[in-house]
Amino acid sequence: MFKIDRSRKVLVIRRDAVVVRHLRFDGRVVAGMFTNFWGNIEADEVYLAKGCTVGGDIICRRAVIGAYTRFRSIIAQEYVFIQDKCVGYFVKAKNVRIASGSVIGVVEADESILVDGASKLGKLNARRIIATESKI
Repeated sequence: MFKIDRSRKVLVIRRDAVVVRHLRFDGRVVAGMFTNFWGNIEADEVYLAKGCTVGGDIICRRAVIGAYTRFRSIIAQEYVFIQDKCVGYFVKAKNVRIASGSVIGVVEADESILVDGASKLGKLNARRIIATESKI
C-alpha cells in the first residue's frame, strides 16, 4: 500500500488504496489513481492522480490535483494546479490554476487565479484573475 524512499523523501501510495487516518509526511506524497483518503493530508508536496477522493483537508506547499478528484479544501503556500472536472469546496494558495469543467465553491489566491476553460466557480478572491478559453 505504501512505499517510502527516505533518501529522496517520497511517499508513494498505490492505486485503489484506502487511507483511513490523517497522513502527515515530511516530503512528497504521490498517490495513484482512485485512492481514497478519509482524513487530512499534510506534506511538503502533494500529487494526486486521476479519480482520488480526499475527505479531509490538503495542507501543503505545492499541490497538483488530478482529473475527476473530489476534495474538501486545499491550503497551499505556493501554487495549486487543479486538472479537469475536479469538485471541491475551498482552495487557498499563492497562485491557483484551474482546468476546464471543475466545480469549486471558494477560490482565494494571494497573487493570481488562472481559469483555463469553462468551470463553475463560486467566490473568487485574488489580486489578478485571468480566464481563458481552452481550444482543445
